[in-house]
Amino acid sequence: MKYVIPRSSVSVIIAYQGSDRHLLGTFNSLKMWFDNITVVGPNVVAISEEIKTHGGNWLERESSNIYELWEKGIQSKKSSWYLLLEGREYFSTVLKESICKTIKLRPVQRTWFPIKRSIFFLKQRLKHPLEWTHDPRSGLLFSGTDKQEIKIRPLSFFRENHLQGESIYFSENTIAEVVANIVQRSEYGAEQLYQINPCLNSYSLFLRALTAPAEKFYKNWILRKGIREGFEGLVFCLLDSIVILLGHLRYYEKYVRSGKQIENNLENLNKVLIIKLRGLGDGVLATTTIKNIKQLLPKVSVSTLTFNFCKPIFENNPYLENIYGVSGEVEKKELQVLLGHLNQENFDLILNLHARNFSTKIAKKIKARWKINRSYFLREKYSDVLIGFDHDLDRTSIERDLDCLRAIGLNPRDKKPEIFVTNDEIKWAEDFLAQKKIDPSKKLIIIHPSSSQGYRNWGMERFAELACLLIKNHGYQILGCFSENEQPVAKSLHDLVEGVFIHAGPLRKSIALIYKADLMIDNASGPSHISSALNIPTIVLMGPQDYKNTYYDKDVHKESSFLFYLDVPCRDLLMSRCLPPNPCQNRVCQDYSVEEVYKKAQEFLIM
Repeated sequence: MKYVIPRSSVSVIIAYQGSDRHLLGTFNSLKMWFDNITVVGPNVVAISEEIKTHGGNWLERESSNIYELWEKGIQSKKSSWYLLLEGREYFSTVLKESICKTIKLRPVQRTWFPIKRSIFFLKQRLKHPLEWTHDPRSGLLFSGTDKQEIKIRPLSFFRENHLQGESIYFSENTIAEVVANIVQRSEYGAEQLYQINPCLNSYSLFLRALTAPAEKFYKNWILRKGIREGFEGLVFCLLDSIVILLGHLRYYEKYVRSGKQIENNLENLNKVLIIKLRGLGDGVLATTTIKNIKQLLPKVSVSTLTFNFCKPIFENNPYLENIYGVSGEVEKKELQVLLGHLNQENFDLILNLHARNFSTKIAKKIKARWKINRSYFLREKYSDVLIGFDHDLDRTSIERDLDCLRAIGLNPRDKKPEIFVTNDEIKWAEDFLAQKKIDPSKKLIIIHPSSSQGYRNWGMERFAELACLLIKNHGYQILGCFSENEQPVAKSLHDLVEGVFIHAGPLRKSIALIYKADLMIDNASGPSHISSALNIPTIVLMGPQDYKNTYYDKDVHKESSFLFYLDVPCRDLLMSRCLPPNPCQNRVCQDYSVEEVYKKAQEFLIM
């Protein structure tokens, strides 16, 4: 009597990961029952051609993730029913009959019918129901009439009882194969744990990582009788427990410190604090991050904490709600008052854009739901999200700051720093220049022959020589612009250069004067960043400032600025020969001749 096979319209998707064992056998065992069979995986010509010859399809796809292979196969077919299995799996006749019977049903929603497996492990058939905790399970999927993209993930669909019958699944033959697959299984574990609980914090994960592996070992070893499987059972139980542990660690890496949890809660952000406790130039660069947060999350209130001397950089900034300042040498009482004000704000997110010991300690004491402490070549302590520094050596400070936004799912739009000058400040600058008898019809060059760190200074003598050439040869007007505490430097310039103008005063007034300039020439310090933010042509005399583009983003400055920079052999990743406590005295990295700078200044002024 001939056995009659009921034909079916189910689309069979076989996930193939490159192991030649059993794939042809799996395909041949199905082709007499099912007409529409697709293998998804890396192309192996000899096997793929044979499968195509016998009516199968081959969809080329490289992936170590079984779910992704299944999803790719589903996308290639239009069907109500999909049978999903792996390339080392054989279905019993009872199971095939059950599948053919089930697809005649019409469930009211997407439904998943899992398949019971009998497993061969380390070349032995397991007598008891030991299955890898996080392995993808084969099954029959009813997709329904819903045309939305199907994602095959655990817990995604309503589950019916197992189909009748079972599959024979050939798992790993050696311990080496098992170890090689542990990483992918831990990836599955992290994903499943995230589906169940997407908001686990570090403490909860730590406790679960301590207890869950032991519980799983007990369940496999005692309750599922792994103890009776001998060597295979012991290996299985131990390594499945390790997978559980690694799954929790991967959860932390993938969903906590990657910023995924914050990304999923962006709509709940109300208040953000930006901390930038650095110099003037760093403050200017931080305005890019402030602007992007406000543009991408318009309803969020953004505040900033900076040094008191840096607060004028952020004044009149329309993207800021509050500006908080702190002294460089802060006293205990001042810090307590500041923390009291900040903790009343109940910030949702703190971005510490240059996390050093001082700023990290302050950020730690401010109450917030999430904190991101971005550092560079230092450990990022007390941070809920790791930004890290595995990138090009001259990745700019702006890009590093914006990485904090990218880590939480925001896509920055504009890298240009901004400083906002009021009409009253511009009027003051015009009055000051008129009082000094500076002719508005002639070019005005502002120079800043000073630096907060002396080892970054090109040298007063060279600045003075440059100023003399510009005045004598072209009649350009030179204004030395200084802060109030740079009065001695201002006096030195005045004594060395006949006809130079001097301003030494508050920062906002200096900003207004820079706004009126035709060219700024500076060491790599705050004023050069201010002029760039104001779109004033700028010449920067780089010293031991990390790498060429660290603080001067070439995409931002383009043709409006020029950086004098020497790639000297003594410059290294950690600036070991450059920076305090024993800063370099030779300064070979600043050997730019006065003539070079003079020629470049002329190029800018005749444009």
